[in-house]
Amino acid sequence: MLEKNIQRKILAYLKTLPCCHCFKVAQGAYSTAGISDILCCCNGKFVAIEVKNEKGRPTALQTKFIETIIKCNGTAFIARSVDDVKNILKGVCDG
Repeated sequence: MLEKNIQRKILAYLKTLPCCHCFKVAQGAYSTAGISDILCCCNGKFVAIEVKNEKGRPTALQTKFIETIIKCNGTAFIARSVDDVKNILKGVCDG
């Protein structure tokens, strides 16, 4: 499955959660290299989601971004499916 299709499904799921506000980060000339694909505020907690398909690997900059968010007490992870997001956000949002 293409990453953009996985992103679309994850965003559709997140938008059903009343405690979660999220958006897809537009990649381009003015974006920050390595920033995760989806950024959210879920129940007052910062969440960054890097979306990869089953074969995808994060770049060094993406890994560093995830590590930085975790170090700052946010939640950041790689998701390959909606189920990945549901499992990780169980402790963050009542989803």
